[in-house]
Amino acid sequence: MGGRGRSLLLTIAVLVAFWLIFSRLRFVVWVNASFGQILILFVVLAVVIFLGLDQLINGRRP
Repeated sequence: MGGRGRSLLLTIAVLVAFWLIFSRLRFVVWVNASFGQILILFVVLAVVIFLGLDQLINGRRP
């Protein structure tokens, strides 16, 4: 996959992570998570989604 495809995939992963976290925001605030904890959760979730989508699109490489 070219640089543009990976960039698009990363953008989709970040948007999905943003939506997943902020659709449940009242639960995150309810457990009194700090801004740093929310940021770490966002980054980890975006990376996991990116790697999963990359694996689905590219498959296994020899």
